[in-house]
Amino acid sequence: MTELEQIREIWREASARGESGVLASVVRIHGSAYRRPGARLLLTSGGRRSGAVSGGCLEADLVKKAWWLTEGGKTALRRYDTTNEGEITQEFGLGCNGVIYVLLERLEQSAIPILDAVEEVRVSRLPAALAAVIGGSDQSPVRLGDRWLRRANGETATNIASHQLVSLIEREADLALEQHSTRIVSWEAAREALDVFVEPIFPSLRLLIFGAGEDAVPMAKLAKFLGYEVIVLDGRSHFAHAGRFAADRVIVNSESDPLAGIVPDQWTAAILMSHSYAQDLAALCVLASHRLPYLGLLGPRKRTESLLSDAGLEPEQVLPPLHSPMGLDTGADGAEQIALSVIAEIQAVVNQRAGGRLREKAGPLHPRSIGDAEREFFNRSVTCPLTD
Repeated sequence: MTELEQIREIWREASARGESGVLASVVRIHGSAYRRPGARLLLTSGGRRSGAVSGGCLEADLVKKAWWLTEGGKTALRRYDTTNEGEITQEFGLGCNGVIYVLLERLEQSAIPILDAVEEVRVSRLPAALAAVIGGSDQSPVRLGDRWLRRANGETATNIASHQLVSLIEREADLALEQHSTRIVSWEAAREALDVFVEPIFPSLRLLIFGAGEDAVPMAKLAKFLGYEVIVLDGRSHFAHAGRFAADRVIVNSESDPLAGIVPDQWTAAILMSHSYAQDLAALCVLASHRLPYLGLLGPRKRTESLLSDAGLEPEQVLPPLHSPMGLDTGADGAEQIALSVIAEIQAVVNQRAGGRLREKAGPLHPRSIGDAEREFFNRSVTCPLTD
């Protein structure tokens, strides 16, 4: 379960008890920060917390101030300066060297059901998109905290008063979904400017583990810990039973139907580790026809070459998703260490990273939100006066 899904579940329980809730969302970063735009923290009036907007240094301040900042249903934008000269550094002794903007919203008074959209994405495995106004003034027809939502089924909801602005947000949302990136868009309205934070919401990564042997147990556990949807499949019923695994589903499949009715999508990764040549071959033949972001095979290269040959596949037909031997070169030995190596490689691949040492990486560690990183370029195409 992803952070957003956990927040949605806790809010569902809290709202059923009649509690209030404040949702804190990181919407802009300048410089370095522990969390990226889109990170969230839920506070409930019953005292529960879920998620995080920092490494723990900002949460205490939000617990103290979020409720009165949003009193009466107001939306607030909280700025935290953690640079060496910033007020947060002086107060808490921090030095993250960045400026973080956090949007605070009362969930029980929200006009747009943003957390319901998270559940819809989880169930449908289709993406959604959100936008929030994060700058403006009392004189503007568009207010701080105004929201736009495109649900997983394509329907939209908004409380933004400008039809023109909504139309432009829709185009920016298309780009955010296409580029898998949050976006900051500046808008000109008469003599003032306001900013909009646009973010995509994608389904959680689904991991299909073909093989239910002992070495699959830590693999499933670690993947589940990271928020993946985990499905274990094996044709041997004495291995494939739910009591052995931290997984969403454990399925007894067959060589004639390796997927057992599961339809992989672009957010589905798969690893073959059944230690059964026949089972791995059957799964490979089926998975090769799907566009997976990651397909890993346990075992030496010679075994993989034999599997590809018997499946009638050329390596080019399954590259670049095919990883064999799978995993990063960490010197792993034993099921737990191999699980760490493989899951780390999957994480790097789906995030389009090389998986190398961070100390050797040139430039910023994280990609910036489009608009903060390339504001001058994008402003030429999206800046537009609000006339309606």
